[in-house]
Amino acid sequence: MKFDLKKSLFLSMAALGFVAVAGTYTATNASAKTYAKVTSNRKMSTDPTTRNITFNGSNALYTKAGTLRGARIVARKGTLSALANSKSSSDNFRVYRIATTNRKSVYYKIVSFDRQYRGWIYGGKTQGAFNGGIQQFTTFQSGNLTDPQKNSTYKFANTGVANDGKTVTYVQPAWTQYKVGRAIIDSSPYANATFKIDQVGTRTREGDQ
Repeated sequence: MKFDLKKSLFLSMAALGFVAVAGTYTATNASAKTYAKVTSNRKMSTDPTTRNITFNGSNALYTKAGTLRGARIVARKGTLSALANSKSSSDNFRVYRIATTNRKSVYYKIVSFDRQYRGWIYGGKTQGAFNGGIQQFTTFQSGNLTDPQKNSTYKFANTGVANDGKTVTYVQPAWTQYKVGRAIIDSSPYANATFKIDQVGTRTREGDQ
């Protein structure tokens, strides 16, 4: 019986190669992507008017925290940057939930004032501080009445039910606070009424008084 040394060595090397490949495959599986897990998720209870925010364009908006399995994009970073530069107060946003993950990341659930966008965005590593992809935003700046404004009386220029900022009155300036709506819904009965101005200010996005 003849022993083929060359053939034996070839088969042994092939076997070692198979083991090496199998080891690589196992290591690859072990290093597969892992997802974060939520450790807390709660409704925020701080003053709602302090939770108006805008975007800095560094993070997208997701259906859930972006590092969770199954998270899908609601609005990309470019879309959020455009919303941040919007000249319409209906594009203001409010934070209303906060979640943290096992990686100590903080995510906020937000909604646009017109309710066209809703989702989760990365907010940094500190609870209650608006960092990451968002920052606090002042929707309205109070001003000072001039003497003519103080001393004059006014009437509606247009009457009716149009929700256009010019025809009815609002509890807060239009679209400057979330879910704060109209005071006078139909101004028709007040066509001949006179009014005094007791406060004045400017909406941040429109720059109107």
